[in-house]
Formats: sequence, structure tokens, C-alpha cells
Amino acid sequence: MAISHRDIGLLEVISKLFENGEYFGPLPVGVANIELITSETVRITFTNKVDCNMLCKIAIEKGYSIDASGYSPRIVDKGHIIARVGSRSDPGAEYNIFIYLFPTSGIMSIYMRSAAIRHKILDPKTSKLNVERLLKYNQKIIRLVERYRRSRYQDLIEKLEA
Repeated sequence: MAISHRDIGLLEVISKLFENGEYFGPLPVGVANIELITSETVRITFTNKVDCNMLCKIAIEKGYSIDASGYSPRIVDKGHIIARVGSRSDPGAEYNIFIYLFPTSGIMSIYMRSAAIRHKILDPKTSKLNVERLLKYNQKIIRLVERYRRSRYQDLIEKLEA
């Protein structure tokens, strides 16, 4: 009798990574590594090169814009880069997608701070975080990459769950 396995999702792994600062459990199908680069940046390394056409198509369907002016594609939401494909200068290059999430600590770069204000996640007068908006926004970014992963590795996921 074959044992059925469940494909773990990116949200589960990234949540544990933010909680504990590290993650040692099973990885989602198609993912070689997930690491927290800074308090705002997560690098997801895939087992194959990122299919930029597929990722960009999914991002456009979700209402994002794409900026690929002479470099690897960046997914943009209201002028704010939420994700990008790795470039030649990055370790792992085109096997990576970097996502930019708002840290719940409230400690963020000026770039992320201005984006948080624009998305009504941070009140500029009081510097108070709207944690509910922050979590919803971060989940939306993770779901975008999860949709890419599930589309890219659909056959492997179906075999695992069969």
C-alpha cells in the first residue's frame, strides 16, 4: 500500500521561518531552499530555473505590473517591488525568487517604510502598524509565488499526493 504525502506550502514554511529564524522541516515540491536574507527579504530557491514567462503571466493575472528593463523581472505593486527573479550576480541566479515582506517588528528600511505607508500598513503620524493589513499583504505576496510553484510543479505535486 502506497503512503500518501501532503505537499507542504510556502506559507507554512515562511511562517515558521519568521517565527524561529530558521526552518529544518520538509520543503515544498520544487523548492531546494528557503532562507531569510534580511528581516524583509526571503529567498526561495527552486530546483529548476524560474520560468519568467509563467511567473509574469500569473503576476499580471493577479493585477501586478512587471518591470524588466534590462534586468531580471520584478513584480511591482503600486510602484513597490514585491518580488523579483534572481539575477546573475545573486547566488543561485535564475533559480531564485526573492520576495519582500513587511516585518511584524515594524523595523524596516526607508523603502519598505514608504511602501507600508502607501499600503496603509503603517500610520506615518503614529508609526503604528496595522498588523491585520500587514499579514494580509504578506500572505498575498506568498500566495502569488505559491501559485507559480503549484503551476510549475503541478505534475510532481499530483504524483506526491496520489
